Amino acid sequence: MTNLKKPLYEVPVPSTEFEGTTSVCNGVIRFQYYRDTVLRRSGIEFKRVAATRTRAERCCTAWHIEGNYDKLVEIEGSPWVEEVRADTAERWKNKWEMHHYMIYLDSAGCFEVIAESWAAIAEETGLW
Repeated sequence: MTNLKKPLYEVPVPSTEFEGTTSVCNGVIRFQYYRDTVLRRSGIEFKRVAATRTRAERCCTAWHIEGNYDKLVEIEGSPWVEEVRADTAERWKNKWEMHHYMIYLDSAGCFEVIAESWAAIAEETGLW
């Protein structure tokens, strides 16, 4: 198992410029920010989530930050995926692909998700 980090996506502005709290709910990471004096919102949505874990900023190691600061990466060769797949009920075990995604956002910490896929949420203006 190699645990290589493959870059997939970078947030639209540095997370140091995010407004308010970054929220994670139902397989979606949401964030908002100002650009050109307009409040904008965006996020990352995960499909068919099997597991999640979050580390507060103060509990992150260099591995949780380096290479994925403001970047969504896929952890290739993830032992966590193998652990979750092994624990999955037999009839669901191989029904969907499982990928280990990770992103570190300033002042929010590290978010990890095992899911079939991901997509960036199109930027919108205004409040959620």
